Amino acid sequence: PGDPDTVETWNNLVRMHAELNKARHPPVAMMICWDSIIDKKTYETQIIFKPSLREIMLTPTGKDRKGETAWYKTMLFGLAPEGKVKIWLQNSAGGKNVPVEPKRMVTLSGDRLDICKGVPTRIDFNYSIPDGYDQFIKDFIKGKTYPYGNW
Repeated sequence: PGDPDTVETWNNLVRMHAELNKARHPPVAMMICWDSIIDKKTYETQIIFKPSLREIMLTPTGKDRKGETAWYKTMLFGLAPEGKVKIWLQNSAGGKNVPVEPKRMVTLSGDRLDICKGVPTRIDFNYSIPDGYDQFIKDFIKGKTYPYGNW
């Protein structure tokens, strides 16, 4: 969901409600196939996480709003045009999110796609900005230089 605090920069306090996964055991590797409506490309991002990720996710961050022990148990992914990817661990106690620095992260597109080659895009790249988006989104995108903010 949109958050006005993430316009121009990523906010370390943003709370996302649509999570991809809440991991009990930290991932070792991950593959993401994704599309960008801005530069009209499909991307494949391969991520290898550092072993230290487990230590961070197993360290309590305080108490959540219910008074239970809070953890960094949810990963947030920022995907931007030009294949830019950033990852954070969300603090379930409401404190600051922590940036994740992977051991290795590679983003491919075009002829270099491997696992994501042949995966159908969900975006019709024939339009400058796909139909089906609200006008305020089209207006927001128009004239912007991407990626914006502090990456």
